Amino acid sequence: MTVKKVEIKVDINCGKCKNAIMQAVTELEGVNQVALDQEKSLLTVVGTMDPVCVVGQLMKIKQKPVVVSVGPPKPPEPKKKPDCTLEWCGPYHPYYTPRDVVSVTTYESGSGCTIM
Repeated sequence: MTVKKVEIKVDINCGKCKNAIMQAVTELEGVNQVALDQEKSLLTVVGTMDPVCVVGQLMKIKQKPVVVSVGPPKPPEPKKKPDCTLEWCGPYHPYYTPRDVVSVTTYESGSGCTIM
């Protein structure tokens, strides 16, 4: 089976409703990811499950689900490669050793530079 993303409009009136929805949907075989947006009253389920089974499961808990969309999930965004190589981006320059210290101090009568 192919992985699909199902978006369903549900009624979320309280925390108890939210928990019941999440529990009912996560019991289904083939569910990989579940997200519930309370502000939009939108349930998003990703997996190989049958969307009809998701709707049926929600109806069992007295929900009135409305399917908004069914389709393939978005492909994951490719990881961004660093602009430079590790040798030059690392915390230390290749020729830097932790013992190299340059200290610049100013004196009241003038300025001075000390290299240790």
